[in-house]
Amino acid sequence: MMKNIWLIFLIVLPLMGSCQNKGKLDITAKYIALYLGDTSGHAHWRPIQETPAGDFKCHEEENGDLTVTFNRNEPPSRFINETKNHSEDLKKIPMEIAGYKFKGVYYIETHPAALSHVFYYDEKRPNDLVFVRYLVIGQNLLSVNFHSDKKVNPLADLEFDVKH
Repeated sequence: MMKNIWLIFLIVLPLMGSCQNKGKLDITAKYIALYLGDTSGHAHWRPIQETPAGDFKCHEEENGDLTVTFNRNEPPSRFINETKNHSEDLKKIPMEIAGYKFKGVYYIETHPAALSHVFYYDEKRPNDLVFVRYLVIGQNLLSVNFHSDKKVNPLADLEFDVKH
């Protein structure tokens, strides 16, 4: 009887642990591709390259906020989840981009209030992240960042309407 309880415990415990973090971001990416406008007003993808200041890291906290490290020489940035405050704005943006699903709308306290960051992820590619920066959600898209642990940009053929 006691052996059966231990056997059940050993089988069920790892399954419980793997289910608890389902959907939580914990990304380490070595490569970045940027979609930005140039001086002529045209936007395009820059070639994917290694991140210049160490691996990009993004970790989702229990409260839904994100801790993001862009540069190993600087402290991480805290992105505060404000998705619930943007129910009307969500109708103006895609819920999926090339297989990457909408994760949420976030802001950084030290940035202007109108500057929002929308994150997209794919469970099949756990170290990929699409990061869209808006001045006004659904209206003024400023840039798109694609982070990955692979030197391949699956979004390279997509175009976005970047505003200056």
